[in-house]
Amino acid sequence: RVQSVAVRLCVLRERERQRFKTAAFWDVEAELEAAGVRFSARLVRVGEQRVATGADFDPDTGRLKDGSGALWLRDEAATRALIDVWERPWAVTSVEKKPQRRRPAPPFTTSSLQQEANRKLRFSARQTMRIAQRLYEGVEAGGDRIGLITYMRTDSTTLSEKALGDAVGVIRERYGNAYTDGPRRYATKVKGAQEAHEAIRPTELSRTPEKVSRYLERDELRLYELIWKRTLASQMTDARLLRTAVEITATGGDADAVFSATGTAIEFPGFLRAYVEGSDDPAAEIADREVLLPELENGQKLDPRSVEAKGHETQPPARYTEASLVKKLEAEGIGRPSTYATILDTIQDRGYVVKTNNALVPTFTAFAVTKLLEEHFADYVDTHFTARMEQQLDDIADGSLDWREHLQHFYFGEGPEQPGLEGRIASQQPDIDYPSVEIGEHPETGQPIVVKVGRFGPYLQMETA
Repeated sequence: RVQSVAVRLCVLRERERQRFKTAAFWDVEAELEAAGVRFSARLVRVGEQRVATGADFDPDTGRLKDGSGALWLRDEAATRALIDVWERPWAVTSVEKKPQRRRPAPPFTTSSLQQEANRKLRFSARQTMRIAQRLYEGVEAGGDRIGLITYMRTDSTTLSEKALGDAVGVIRERYGNAYTDGPRRYATKVKGAQEAHEAIRPTELSRTPEKVSRYLERDELRLYELIWKRTLASQMTDARLLRTAVEITATGGDADAVFSATGTAIEFPGFLRAYVEGSDDPAAEIADREVLLPELENGQKLDPRSVEAKGHETQPPARYTEASLVKKLEAEGIGRPSTYATILDTIQDRGYVVKTNNALVPTFTAFAVTKLLEEHFADYVDTHFTARMEQQLDDIADGSLDWREHLQHFYFGEGPEQPGLEGRIASQQPDIDYPSVEIGEHPETGQPIVVKVGRFGPYLQMETA
């Protein structure tokens, strides 16, 4: 049930990638200098027309989206025609400074720990849970066994009052009073959260990674440090940033060329002193880094050091990693803290997906099974159906739903108009055949190429009219 949906999510993403049409586009980047500081600026407008970026292209056609209105710099020759801006006068035409605040992430739940350990430590979900289990069971220290973290299967971001007080004390001692405004409490926002346990945290925040390092193996220490830092950071003050956006105009020619540069200065690091959250999007991580611009003011004259045309291609949507798949399942209300690692293990062990460079790649088996289920049992691999069943199982567990009645309805249904699983299988089975999966087109004839299954296994066939 849950595994079929997880496999289907991987297949749907792979179909998006197969449909994706790459678009090539160019842009112009200038390097400028002011007050001895060099910085980069990118061409964003020519006259009143905005220059196209990757977001302006339709992934299904590889062309500009309808109504985009952006200027598509198609090739190097077209782009280089704009580099006559080198000889024009350059001046700052806009400076906008905007203060920003970044809040710390909440303490770890099971899913967020699995996601972050995958991003930062490259641990699989199973590996994370295995190490967390050892930290929970504890280590021998001074003749006693000491548990180092709280229970690791939880969907709650709540910390106990004692833990909140301990965190504030450690922050003040380690970083100073300016880094805490007192306890911060977080509301759990996950669909179907049960909150039977508090968040994953060190049992004693005074046990710093340095103090416990001699009792732990390398990977145990890395995971403990991740949990310790995240817990502490969740109780620290916001980071205060100053974001500066500058427009620089090269005037003259047929139309003014407007370049843009942005910078971010950290005015007060707050929780960033302890912890920086990972991201599934490398571009997002780059955007979070401190990038300093020189002090600039309106009307200030500038001289470009270089102006360069750069070619780019749009990229298909990224395949799921274990981290991003768990995040998606959690967002859809599918799976529970105790099942995420099992789901990921099972779909790999049974050959539905293979892990390649940390990405989950669906196999032919995954495509074939997903196609069969979509054609004959579509509602059973629908995310809403699965999330609803998760809730029903929770209701059975807490006694608010009778399991016999639920199974009776699920398997036998309510007559011919509402058949259950038994009736669905009986009615669909005569029509079920080994599915074929279209994987592309013949490069010369354009005819579809499909994978089919025969008595000796999968084979390729070119479809004919």
